[in-house]
Amino acid sequence: MEHYTYDRILVPTDLSDFATLALRYAAEFRERLGSAITLLYADEISMPYDMLEAPIGYYLENAPLTRERLQARFDDYAHAHLGGTYETSVVQDSPSRAILNAAKTGRADLIIMGTHGRSGIRRTILGSVTENVLRGAGVPVLTVTPRLMDVKRHARFARILCPVNFTRVARAALEHASVLAETFDAELTVMYVVEGLDQQKVSEVESAFRHWIDPRIANRCRFSSMVVRDGDPAERVLAIAGSTTTDLIVIGAQHRFFSDTTVVGTTSERITRFARCPVLTIARKAQVEIASDRPAAAALSVPYVS
Repeated sequence: MEHYTYDRILVPTDLSDFATLALRYAAEFRERLGSAITLLYADEISMPYDMLEAPIGYYLENAPLTRERLQARFDDYAHAHLGGTYETSVVQDSPSRAILNAAKTGRADLIIMGTHGRSGIRRTILGSVTENVLRGAGVPVLTVTPRLMDVKRHARFARILCPVNFTRVARAALEHASVLAETFDAELTVMYVVEGLDQQKVSEVESAFRHWIDPRIANRCRFSSMVVRDGDPAERVLAIAGSTTTDLIVIGAQHRFFSDTTVVGTTSERITRFARCPVLTIARKAQVEIASDRPAAAALSVPYVS
């Protein structure tokens, strides 16, 4: 079983209240694990309002001064909302490209980002920036919903929900979930949604499911498992998360080819979009599916989701 670490965390921010939520979770990782944090502000080159009528040469000559002011504001923001030890980086580039580059060059183990901001990162979840990061990042991405603005809770994980299927990416998600449950002393619930099977098959699935998860996490954390019959997988996951006041959903996302790019799997996309708690997405790059991806599911003729 893999032992995942979160030694280096990248936190993109546009200095908005929504993005500030992500800092609360980054600070909690730093407190628990001693993680190093890098705050990133990225935006494309734009002409300041008071320079719209000035010659372009004048703007370029004064751009360093503008950058210094932004850096000073960024430092004040980081000190006020994060404190402790951290690094900051201001980049003139498209936010999604800057985030992916910073994660790669900085060898980040985790990206924590708010899903709605006023500039830079300015669309709701699975809008341009977040979608591009989820699709292109080679590391887990923890998305923090703006819905938490109305919820007064600590940035901690007491209850973790991990929906799985019999796939490699689900196994990776379960491993991450168990590491976090151990780290945060959280209760982990592992769930599987069964669609369109008779009772005999459901019993077989339940047996295979227990065998699939128990050896991997029994000695690591407190956990329970459930097999949920029928219903749309995304809707059932969201319902369970809401009814149990889940603090974190950990989900595997299998990327799919679509034309010349990839898209995030439908179920994982909907969970990430509508969850009322943070979602940690463990993504797997798009590739041709092979039989070993889901041996248990294939043997039982069990449908699986992504």
